[in-house]
Amino acid sequence: MLKKTTYLFILIVFISSCKTKKNRTSDTNTSHMFTSKIIASYNNYSFNKKTIKATIKAKYKGKSSLPSVNVSLRIKKDEIIWVSISKSIFSLGKLKITPNRVQFYNKLQQEYFDGDFSLLSNFLGTEVNFKQVQKILLGEAIFNLNEKDYTIKTKLNEYEFIPKIKNNLFDISFLLNATIFKINKQEIRQEKEKKLLSITYPEYKKIDDVYFPTAIFVLAEDSKNTNTIIIDYTNVVFNLDLSYPFKIPNGYKEIKL
Repeated sequence: MLKKTTYLFILIVFISSCKTKKNRTSDTNTSHMFTSKIIASYNNYSFNKKTIKATIKAKYKGKSSLPSVNVSLRIKKDEIIWVSISKSIFSLGKLKITPNRVQFYNKLQQEYFDGDFSLLSNFLGTEVNFKQVQKILLGEAIFNLNEKDYTIKTKLNEYEFIPKIKNNLFDISFLLNATIFKINKQEIRQEKEKKLLSITYPEYKKIDDVYFPTAIFVLAEDSKNTNTIIIDYTNVVFNLDLSYPFKIPNGYKEIKL
């Protein structure tokens, strides 16, 4: 069974902002904008930078809580997601994700993982790939939004995407910010297994010419456990030339699924 710190490494990849604001809702159907125009606007606001460098404060809570940690996040779009976690001046470990591989090492337990996305998928209760992880970090929907698969209802300052055909394995929902066309919240729910993955983006900030999450709240729960993580960005910069150093230390124990 994975240790609490390993959970933090897994969850940290799936997030990035602040305090949630509640919205009043209305069930009226979208009338002032066609579904195609909403989706076109969403696509126009998709992330278009080459790299991201961010510093983060992260807090994890499960059966017990862990102290806040400092996180360095680097992304090379469509190629690499790199995470380094530390507390004060002490390094706790690193994580590196590429389209076909997930690697991390944990200095506290002196253990490592080097394999495919099964570790992340098992923990979150749903299959994920590199593109989906990247979309989560950027405030974008993990599944493609299109007219064929979704209907749209309006809420106050939001558009709710509802699948036209119910999936036998899970239910999904997306709330899209009606002003900046970024995701406010996305959920994957598996009723039979009593599993839920909920990702909330309370606020966005315009950096250069793009809107980027200032924080992310992730909830992953099943019938036995509830795990949450809150990440607050303290600095975000785009399009720097970055390095992604990663080497698993000798003597660490491999985590096998």
